[in-house]
Amino acid sequence: MDRAVFAGCDAATAMSPAHHQRPKGASAVSTAATPRRRHVRRSDALGAFDTLPTQRRTPVRAVADPYEGDNASGKLLRKRVWVVYGMLLVALGCYLGSLIVRGPDEHLTWLDGWAVVGIELIASGLCLLRGIRYPQGRTIALVLGAGLLSWTIGDVALTLLTMGSAAEPAPSVADYFYLAFYPLAYVATVLLLRQTVGTLSRPNWLDGVIAGLGAASVCAAFAFHDIAIAAGGSATGTAVNLAYPIGDVLLLFLVVGGTTLLGGYRRGPWFLLAAGISLNVVGDTFNLFATSAGATAVGSDFNSIAWPTSIVLMSMAVWLRPSPPDPLREARTAGFFLPGLAAAGVLALLFVGTQQKVSETALILATATLVLVGVRLALSARDLRLLTEQRHRQAITDELTGLGNRRHLFQVLDTFFNPGPDERPGTMAFLFVDLNHFKEINDSFGHPAGDELLRQVGPRLTRAARSQSAVLRLGGDEFGVVLIGADVAQGTEVAQRIADELATPFQVHDVNVRVGVSIGIAIVPTDATDPPGLLWCADVAMYRAKLGNVPFACYDPELDGGEHHLLLIDELHDAIERGQLSVHYQPQLDLRTGRIVAVEALLRWAHPRLGPIPPMKFIPLAEDAGLMKPLTALVLDTALAQCAEWWSNGRYLAVSVNVTSSNLLDEGFTEMILGLLEHHHLPAEALVLEITETSIVSDFEASQAVITRLREHGVMVSIDDFGAGYTSLAYLSNLSVRELKLDYALITGLGLGREERDLELVRATIDLGHALGLRVVAEGIEDTATLDLLRELGCDVAQGYLISQPMPATDLSFRPTSEILPATQPTT
Repeated sequence: MDRAVFAGCDAATAMSPAHHQRPKGASAVSTAATPRRRHVRRSDALGAFDTLPTQRRTPVRAVADPYEGDNASGKLLRKRVWVVYGMLLVALGCYLGSLIVRGPDEHLTWLDGWAVVGIELIASGLCLLRGIRYPQGRTIALVLGAGLLSWTIGDVALTLLTMGSAAEPAPSVADYFYLAFYPLAYVATVLLLRQTVGTLSRPNWLDGVIAGLGAASVCAAFAFHDIAIAAGGSATGTAVNLAYPIGDVLLLFLVVGGTTLLGGYRRGPWFLLAAGISLNVVGDTFNLFATSAGATAVGSDFNSIAWPTSIVLMSMAVWLRPSPPDPLREARTAGFFLPGLAAAGVLALLFVGTQQKVSETALILATATLVLVGVRLALSARDLRLLTEQRHRQAITDELTGLGNRRHLFQVLDTFFNPGPDERPGTMAFLFVDLNHFKEINDSFGHPAGDELLRQVGPRLTRAARSQSAVLRLGGDEFGVVLIGADVAQGTEVAQRIADELATPFQVHDVNVRVGVSIGIAIVPTDATDPPGLLWCADVAMYRAKLGNVPFACYDPELDGGEHHLLLIDELHDAIERGQLSVHYQPQLDLRTGRIVAVEALLRWAHPRLGPIPPMKFIPLAEDAGLMKPLTALVLDTALAQCAEWWSNGRYLAVSVNVTSSNLLDEGFTEMILGLLEHHHLPAEALVLEITETSIVSDFEASQAVITRLREHGVMVSIDDFGAGYTSLAYLSNLSVRELKLDYALITGLGLGREERDLELVRATIDLGHALGLRVVAEGIEDTATLDLLRELGCDVAQGYLISQPMPATDLSFRPTSEILPATQPTT
């Protein structure tokens, strides 16, 4: 403000010590000559950087390093620039020392005038050099450099004026250069904030505006009061006197507001800018205090050193290299300290205004600040409500599919099971939906394809479930469907619609893929009376559906419920040890000769209390209880014993036995197979081991090694359910298998008018198997049209209910094919 005081007054005022600060010992005339370097808005300094770390709700804009790709000459230039800045700081330190050492009335024009002007001129030139040399942030550096140079020229003009004996004009030439600094610094600051801050929410901007207005109002309370006292003379002189504090207030507003917005990391350039402007403001404050209360030695010295130091700091800021952002460091939001401090300051100012005279401008700014504080609080309350709602939605929504998540499911179930003190829960069907072969899709096409598939599944489930339902994603490839007021019939109806919807191929990355589905259905209150129990029941039913290769299954309390589940495991263990399990056999027909050439061994359990229990119900129990090894050994031994009996009677059939991946990877599995063949005096070709392709893929390398060893000993391995997965073609050529068994879903109803694409898919699969030297077996044949079609397509072996149902060995018939299938004419 001191420029406003001394530079804009008339001649008599300019010569009065009460209107400006000067170096110690200066005369009244020389006082007016003391250069007052206006605080520069180092706004561009940072803008040169374009990287200022902005802490805001939106991500900080990534800004290129202005010095990236510097060659040797560029690096040398930067080193020299910082050497010059070091020398300028040393010179300023020496100048401050001279002010302290000199007597109160000593004034050296060459030192207090020209030496200081030289420091400012070099600093301004370096700022301009930064804009000329580097394109990144050039505009801000050039605009700020022009402002600093304008201020320096004003100091040159003021020094020349004070060397003369005539009174200075009011306003002087120096005033015009000083005042030209303000719009340039203001523009540079605005450009810097726009480049650095980017997009902010209204509350963020209000925080900056509140902090800036509060600081400006406090500053105006001092500045405008004393300027109004000092102002006199012409209207032009008064206008110039008022222009200085207005410029200071505006720049202070931007600096404080910008500091609030830029709270966060990598604040070095902005710190230098803020420090330079703060020095300017504090220097003006000392000058105002000196004007009204008398000069002090400390105040005079600080007043003289503040402005050249401010210019040097602002110039340095444009050369300060930004530190690289740390992507692992958690972003911080802008603090509310400065806005809160500003609000407290204006409250104090308004209180003082009730006791004594305060500048009208300061009161207007203070009132505006409080109004904005009220607006900010209103917006904060609104944003808090919106944020609470948003966080709640995010907490109960699956991000990938947009469906409800597991947390939402439990909210729905808790509300359903706890309706009110006088109400009882109604009925509900819960469907646990699991996609089959989803892992193979991820492995074959990548996780982005899997994510795209899951996004497409959601709308289909919603469409199938229809109204009065909630569709949720429970995690991975598992979904849930809540049907309020539904019973078993309605639950199974929706499950069928879901299976039909998901049977249509999905288009993922321009490729059509198919997924199967396994659905477990549980009913309230029949099956469960609380949320955990309901999920457990549906999960168990879903697992049985998956193992049984059926689209859905309802919870069966006799087999799946609590103590029955544990009891069945114990009973299954006893049944294995006592040989109470039986093996049925389903014939396989050679389509070229019309003869039965093999049988598949299928395990059966006739429970003494529950009756026949199909494998899809007790195999999961064996898996859970770790009984698969003895169970498989039992089936192999029984099947090979029966096969040996057939061989001894001159019926040379092969027997197929299903094994799991856990069986295949059991230590000593190969030795067990060879031992059983030797025990029953059977050659290796009498046994075929069937394993699903998905089981092989789960641990491909280990499975490949075991299959290779088995083939070396002559044991055939067959890929069961081929076509149900998506990884077979990728691994098939590397496996030592000798048979493909086509999945029943590819075969069922093939001859009854299915789409041409289905026919071509089966044809291509058969041709592929033959090209690889494999025997192709088709299962699930239930009509003669399909059997005839498969023969035309070149399929080798057929299996299905049309040929024979699974039955005990004693009931099997090996009659000629013409007697079994009179409508079929086998070729020879």
